[in-house]
Parts: sequence; structure tokens; C-alpha cells
Amino acid sequence: MTLVSLIVEQHPVVLFISSLICIYIGHTMLFGKNHFNPTSKHCYIIGGSSGLGKALAEELVRRGADVTIVARRQKPLDETMDILKSIAKPGQKIAAISADLTDATSSQNALNQAIIPFDGKAPDYFFLCAGHSIPRLFVDTTPEQLKAGLDGTFWVQAYTAHAAFKLLASQRAKGSIVFVSSFLGYTSFAGYSSYSPGKFALRGLADTLRSEAIAFPGINIHIFMPAGIDSPGYVNEQLYKHAITKKIEDGDKVISAEECAGHLIRGLEKGYYQPTSYFITDLVRVQTRGACPGNNPILDSLMWLISGPGLPIWRMFADSIVRGFRKDLANELEAKGFYTTPK
Repeated sequence: MTLVSLIVEQHPVVLFISSLICIYIGHTMLFGKNHFNPTSKHCYIIGGSSGLGKALAEELVRRGADVTIVARRQKPLDETMDILKSIAKPGQKIAAISADLTDATSSQNALNQAIIPFDGKAPDYFFLCAGHSIPRLFVDTTPEQLKAGLDGTFWVQAYTAHAAFKLLASQRAKGSIVFVSSFLGYTSFAGYSSYSPGKFALRGLADTLRSEAIAFPGINIHIFMPAGIDSPGYVNEQLYKHAITKKIEDGDKVISAEECAGHLIRGLEKGYYQPTSYFITDLVRVQTRGACPGNNPILDSLMWLISGPGLPIWRMFADSIVRGFRKDLANELEAKGFYTTPK
């Protein structure tokens, strides 16, 4: 009996997985190419004054890109501009624009201002990194906070995407629009009622635009799905996050903004539609991506085999944590006078 026949008879799953790995390695060696080169390209980054946007801006400047960062607050913009100018080479164009990106007119005006130094030409890359999270339980969230959550996760990117797509299409230009969603745009749990819906909505918008962009040759759509990022926004989240949410997330890996930016860039270099920053996120991606393109057919198949039984186990684990907080939450709400008795 040959070694191959022995493996087939005794370990068919091992053979299947090994075959997929070999095909993947061969495919990468023969057909792999770099789909992302920002050198001398204009990169427009919203949310570029802190966190992922700031780290991405720094890396793109190092790679020779012209960079425009947009954010609301002027002081962080000025501080980031000083850093970008210190690492830029002669001739690189670096700019910063203060704008409220939750407003459609302000978003359009910011883009109009950004293209003036480029003779009105559309940027080559749009990175939509703006967004924030104030996690609360649904019963502790006001209608105003729900609206602010959608403004700060969905509209803050959607308005710029709208202006960007129209500009690229009207100029028949080549360009890429990169949304930034989240692990919580794939699946969610207690505490993210004002955050996760907007991140899910970004996936719907990106999937729609990816399809529409086929009618406009040269426009590419991507959506980045990172997990936890060690950033000022993440630190602020901890001030509001309920104990239930913290318990579910206990042990989760949080990476630096610089490392996260590296994952995004590598995903774009490989031409991925949905780059991620964490293996666990990829496991959820392959189970929830619907009909949108996968990243790599071989690796996605392997992850699908793992995630099929794994995700239900994780869901039951998260549900058991919430169930265990029933008594504590009831006491907490009782102390707030939340409960009422019908007359």
C-alpha cells in the first residue's frame, strides 16, 4: 500500500486540506501580484487625525503618496499634519481639512477643497476611516443616541462615498473607495445596539456599490473589517461599555493602529474585497459574506470547514454570558427605577 493510498483511506480530510494548501501555494506563486501601489497617488483619508486613519496616513506618506486627511477637530489635525510633514519627501502634497462628515454638504465641500491642488482631479484612493462607538445596552440608549450612533458609523462614511463615487464616475477616472466596517459588521452581541447596525449598513452599501461599479470601469470598492484597535476611540469606549459586553469580549486581542493599517494595506495588495485584521474575523466572514466575492477560494474553503461548527459554539458561549447577568441587570435597572407596573 502506497503512502498516498494510506492517507486517502485513513485520513481523507487531511488529504483534502493538504491538497487545498498546495493549490493555494501554487496559485500564489504563479499568479500573485500587487494590486495596490500608492506611490505618487492622491489618498483622501477621512478620520485621518487619529487611530487607524492616522496610522494609515503615516504609512502612505512613507510610501510616497500625496495625502489629504479630513476630520472634525482642528487640534488633532494639526498634530497629525506635523507628523506627516516630518516624514514626507520634497514634492509630496500633504493637506488637512476640518469638516463635519456627518453632514452631506460639509462632506461634499471637503472633497471639493481637497482636489483644488490637483487641478480638480479626483483622488486615486478614498479611505473612509471615520467613525466612533459609544457602546450601551439598548434599554439605556436614548433615541438621540441611536441616531448619533448611525450618524457616527454609517452616514459619516456614506456621504463621502456618495461624493467620491459621483466624482470618479463623472471624470471617468480610475479610483478605489475603501470603507471601514468592523467585526461587529458581521455579527454582534449585547451592548452594540447603536454601533453595529451602522457597520452592517456599510456592508450593504459596499456590496451595492461593488456591483454598480462594474458599469464604471476603473472604480473599485473594498470594505475593511477589522477587529479591536488600540486607539483613543477604543479607550473612550471602555468608559461606557456595560459589564456584559466587557465579559463577552474578555480575552479578545486588541492590536495597534499601525498593525491594523498594515493588515489593510496587505489586503489591498492582494486585491481582497473584504480585508480583515484577525483570523477569527475571517472565520466569521466566510460564513456571513453572502454572494459578495471571497478573498481567496482555497483559504476561504479551509476556514469555512473550521467556522461551520465553531461559530455556533461561540454564539452559545456569548448567550450564556448574557444569561448569567440576568439577575445583576435586573437589580441594576430596579435601582434606576426602570421597571413600571401597569395600572
